[in-house]
Amino acid sequence: MNTVLSAPALGSGLTQGLGAVGLSSLAVAGFIVLVIAIRNRSKYTKPVFTDRRHLAALAAVTGILFILAGGTWRMIAEGAHGLAASALTDPNIVGGMTPAGIALVLTIMAFLPEWEKRVPPAFFGMGAGVAWGVAGAFWGILFQVIGSVLEKLA
Repeated sequence: MNTVLSAPALGSGLTQGLGAVGLSSLAVAGFIVLVIAIRNRSKYTKPVFTDRRHLAALAAVTGILFILAGGTWRMIAEGAHGLAASALTDPNIVGGMTPAGIALVLTIMAFLPEWEKRVPPAFFGMGAGVAWGVAGAFWGILFQVIGSVLEKLA
């Protein structure tokens, strides 16, 4: 059977930046890039991720992408958020933390310290990305803006 491929009508494919990739495929790609950035062995990612804040930002975006993709990816992101947030919500450490407070503290932990290792900013960054969606208000707006950009790419 011969299939003839033709170009789409003008303006019909402008809503998908990468074609019909899908959120799950973007989640896999984000996970691979995050692992490569954490390992810091690629000549392409080394100059970009020497500053750990860039790594935290990548992890936050990847966490949002995991939530949007759903399924197993969502469980991974929620697990990272739950683990990071559980230390903050322990009444023996800090009592009365709200979701917005957790988002603030995880964002501070991801972006402000000068981490020597590469895993903590990625861990706190992913937790922060998920926390932004849970917290609402300003954090929810940040989550929605990043999420809409990611959805347009898929």
